[in-house]
Amino acid sequence: MKVMDSFRIVWRNLWRMKLRTALTSVGVMIGTAAIVAMMALSLGLKESAVKSLENFGNLTEMDVEPLRWYEENGEWIDVPEDKVKKLNMQAVQELKKIPGIQAVMPIKELREQAKLKVGRREGHVQLIGVDVSESAAYRKNDIEKGSYLTGAPQEIVVAFDVSRELRDVEKEKREERRRKAGGGRNEMSNMPPPDIGGGEALAFNLVDRAGTLILSREYRIDDEPKYEKKELRVKVVGQLKKSEERNSSAAVYVPINVVKELNEWVTRSRGDEVEEGASRRSRDKAKKDTFEFDRITVKVESREKVEGVVKALKEKGFEVWSPARELETINNFFFVIQMVLGGIAAISLLVATIGIVNTMIMSILERTKEIGIMKVIGATVLNIRWLFLMESGFIGLIGGLAGLGMAWGAVELVNYFGASGGLLDSLNMGFGGGGDPEAEPTKLAVIPSWLALFAIGFSFIIGVLAGIFPAIRASRLSALQAIRSE
Repeated sequence: MKVMDSFRIVWRNLWRMKLRTALTSVGVMIGTAAIVAMMALSLGLKESAVKSLENFGNLTEMDVEPLRWYEENGEWIDVPEDKVKKLNMQAVQELKKIPGIQAVMPIKELREQAKLKVGRREGHVQLIGVDVSESAAYRKNDIEKGSYLTGAPQEIVVAFDVSRELRDVEKEKREERRRKAGGGRNEMSNMPPPDIGGGEALAFNLVDRAGTLILSREYRIDDEPKYEKKELRVKVVGQLKKSEERNSSAAVYVPINVVKELNEWVTRSRGDEVEEGASRRSRDKAKKDTFEFDRITVKVESREKVEGVVKALKEKGFEVWSPARELETINNFFFVIQMVLGGIAAISLLVATIGIVNTMIMSILERTKEIGIMKVIGATVLNIRWLFLMESGFIGLIGGLAGLGMAWGAVELVNYFGASGGLLDSLNMGFGGGGDPEAEPTKLAVIPSWLALFAIGFSFIIGVLAGIFPAIRASRLSALQAIRSE
């Protein structure tokens, strides 16, 4: 029997008993719709929770530090000092070998606060040294204006709020003199000067402008404190996008070698500068061998690989400081929710499966003579089984498609009423877009493509499985007894 012929026979039989087919498919439709709707709701709530977690930081970027203590049997145990990982180049190479890590960015911060002066504006900033070759691959996407560092020592990239932190000192002094001259008669004179504090209106463009980094250090000569200032001419080549991380709001990024040299200058005493060249070289070599980073930031390839990377980092003796640490807890919680909701909805599919078995057995009783004739004219046992399996499978497929459409309509209604009624906001999950107007709005329930395909395939398989017993029973009928039956 040709495949196309068998499909024609299956379609003809289903259409001939279309009412029974439709009623049997309703059971599959309700079960499929229930499972898809329940899963879509749990997936939507999980996505909202993860997006809310992203407000506290990028889940694919995490700071790595040495593991100094761990929990075992409810007790906290300190890691021996000789076993604590060192954040050096050896650690960087070790992190690069972990599957799922896209880039490793070592970071070294200036031990002293620096001052950035651009034109008449100046302000204190946090100087952060980064490995340009490692960070350029993914930091380029964070640039709002200009470009990223190329490695030149005079280039800097500023955080989004730096331009709002810089103050016009000369203008503030003039305002202060006016307030003093007014003698306090005008209440408005007691208002803070307009350039103090940050604000969207106070931002100005720093990109492609020359500036000066100013550092100072204290040293002693004959036990008397002396102060020295160092100025470094720089050029602002780029500005980062706005970030929710407050600890980096006034950050200025430079090549890591610049911060290393400035740290050595800050911590160096006056006597160190007059040492012999040979001693200087030996000291520099020793510092290079023992140089450690303040922290290391790793970039994970995708959010799906975050859990595996976090687990691998802990196994290697590192601690992770990132909202991603909570991702495993969220995934486990919603996995249990999905299993519970899916299990409840699967009961209706079990009832639908029994309905398909009953329909196919009734079909065998009605078509006994037809089965006998098919065997007499040459249909094999496999042909008979194939026909009944396909009939039951198509009943499940029809119910699955209808159930998917029903679930899609229910999900759209849930999302509509959830958005209009402010349900997401009341659950404290309605800010997953991060304030970006171009971001896709958060939904209470979602049907991903894999869930839709799973629903269709699963309903078809349910139908096929339900038809196994009737198909075997039909194939075992005797041809002569089937023809003689009334």
